[in-house]
Amino acid sequence: MRATATSVLKLVQGAKVFLIPTFQRRYTWKKDQWQQLWHDLIAEAQVRHVDDQDALDGHFLGSVVLHPAPGPASTLMRHQVIDGQQRLTTILVLLAAFRDIRKQESNWNPQSIDEQYLKNSFNDDYPDRLVPTKLDRESFIQTVRYSNPIGEIGMAYNYFFQQLSQYKHEGGSLAELQDTLLLRMLIVEINTKVGDSVNSIFNTLNSKGMPLSPADLVRNELLHHVGEHDAEHFHEKYWIPMEMALVKPKAKNPDREFVTFLWSREVALDTRVSRDNLFSMFEKRLRSELSTATGGSQARENVATSELKSLYRDHTLFLALRDSRQFDTFNTQLDAGLRHELSRLSNWKAEPATPIALWVLRSALDGNIKQDDATNIIHILLSFLIRRVISGIPTNQLNRLLTPIAHELSETVAKGDNPVAKIREILSRQGYYWPTHSQVIAGSETTPIYASARRYAKYLLETAEDRTEGLERADLGRVQIEHIIPQSIPDHWQDYLRQHNSNEIEADSVIHTLGNLTLTESNQKMGNISFGEKTDFYYNSSIRMNREISRYSPFTPEVVKQRAKALAERILSVYDEGPIEKNSPDSFTADGSSLAERLRSLLQSLKVDTFVLDETLVAILGAPIQAIRDVVRALDPTLARLVRDVNGEIPNWLPEKLKTDVEVQLASQGNQGNWSEATDDELLALSSENEDDDASDTDTIEDHTEHT
Repeated sequence: MRATATSVLKLVQGAKVFLIPTFQRRYTWKKDQWQQLWHDLIAEAQVRHVDDQDALDGHFLGSVVLHPAPGPASTLMRHQVIDGQQRLTTILVLLAAFRDIRKQESNWNPQSIDEQYLKNSFNDDYPDRLVPTKLDRESFIQTVRYSNPIGEIGMAYNYFFQQLSQYKHEGGSLAELQDTLLLRMLIVEINTKVGDSVNSIFNTLNSKGMPLSPADLVRNELLHHVGEHDAEHFHEKYWIPMEMALVKPKAKNPDREFVTFLWSREVALDTRVSRDNLFSMFEKRLRSELSTATGGSQARENVATSELKSLYRDHTLFLALRDSRQFDTFNTQLDAGLRHELSRLSNWKAEPATPIALWVLRSALDGNIKQDDATNIIHILLSFLIRRVISGIPTNQLNRLLTPIAHELSETVAKGDNPVAKIREILSRQGYYWPTHSQVIAGSETTPIYASARRYAKYLLETAEDRTEGLERADLGRVQIEHIIPQSIPDHWQDYLRQHNSNEIEADSVIHTLGNLTLTESNQKMGNISFGEKTDFYYNSSIRMNREISRYSPFTPEVVKQRAKALAERILSVYDEGPIEKNSPDSFTADGSSLAERLRSLLQSLKVDTFVLDETLVAILGAPIQAIRDVVRALDPTLARLVRDVNGEIPNWLPEKLKTDVEVQLASQGNQGNWSEATDDELLALSSENEDDDASDTDTIEDHTEHT
């Protein structure tokens, strides 16, 4: 490779065209990168330079790597842009903004920018100086050629047009600023030669602030091996549709869904695959398959092409798992029972289960497993997930537990063994904590579903409603979650509880449990009104479980527990699969370990210099205050110091030695006055369901509460 420093002017002028290869990602620069370029330009415009325009005196923007592009003889120099396409595209867009805003200047020809830097006016094959990838081409043409900003490139144009307008309004000279861009903003131009591996070079380079994602690298690897003559065709036919479906350009992490799909697929082949090593493991597997292909380069290209087609097919399955409505496209291929179970799993939205679901769906469609077996596997998996949530078992280990299962099932099928028996055996192993029927019922009384697994609360309530007796089915499309006893208990509710031999502390311990939740479209209307007034809404509701609530009198914490068990029974009538009894964890709730783990996790996640009141933990964890205090008494001082009494002081109920150790720790820190009480919203967020990986960007979580 040959590297030389040059100006923007020398880089872009002349009879040339810059071609963005198919393996490049689409335009991804955002405001942070545009702003950096603008600030660099403005700063450089303030610098006094030598008079020699040919002198390389200015600010270096970065590098552009160019490779000779193949093609017929032409008067144009053709360059493939191996790296720096984001920077180069943005510079050309900025020049287009200069052109359009300077049109008002009577002594200046706006066509000069087009003719010198943006267009090849007399070349029909390449009328524009830059040819972006397929996804960005129309937006570049409309924005740069026709001054009609659209798409992401149009957003960049609008940003610079606005900045230039402001600069002109403040008295700045656009002509001088344009000269600064062309003459004083410098580029390291790196030219490769014919025969260099442009794909290998590209994969080792990153654009400024925009590292390549595993999806970028997988694309480059595949298109490199399918052969140069087919790369463009296959990129357009297979890869671009996947990008359109899986990449979310405006998301914080645009490629997240794409990477999740690739990981879910790859981990079924090798359990060592993670999101961090995804590309290296994919590359290793693909190159191993390529090395064993017999028949020369054509055979290797066929292997890569087959892999690309397989990826394309699997991404349609992944999309269906993400959006159950897409299962309609498999009506003729999947039994109704399997579609139903897969739709339930899709609506449950447990990302750690995706590799299993993807393997099951693909195996069923390929005929590697019976569809009845596939249906049973998904049903068992759902029963495992749902029973754990109702029982209050933390979900932060689900990725570790579920990730290897698809590979184990694949090996089981390869041996000719029963995959249904295998998944039941796996999920019944020690450490998986698959609750029995009795454990789920017991856990339902105290598990604060709304706090610990809010994203699943609506699904559970809808399932219970579906199993509630009655002929009519209500439309649950617009319902919200309602706390029957309000989250913040007003005075009239406290009076009501005392009149029925209960109190606020007892109510707090069940406030977020299944028994105190229901579904309604009248959430805002009800607010914190009394139970007597709420019964009018419940009685006239089309939701059957609400009509049941209207018959309760009084509605006390004890009734909440009874209702929680009744709802749990209805849910279990659907998710009736339990563990192999001999391996069932009979004591995981009885010995308090689940409460201890949740409490430890909550305290470890608190912000620095914040504490939580013991009474607040009653509502957040759904446990009696005495049980919480027993757990805190067994903590080490670093965690115990984070729990305070109702006055924000070190609790007197701590053992004397532990209390002394806590006081010593706090004194050594010397910042007791800076501590603050964690808010309810912060605690609810910390105690909510927290799988190893966040929910998909496309996931939506119902989060409706009554007035407080």
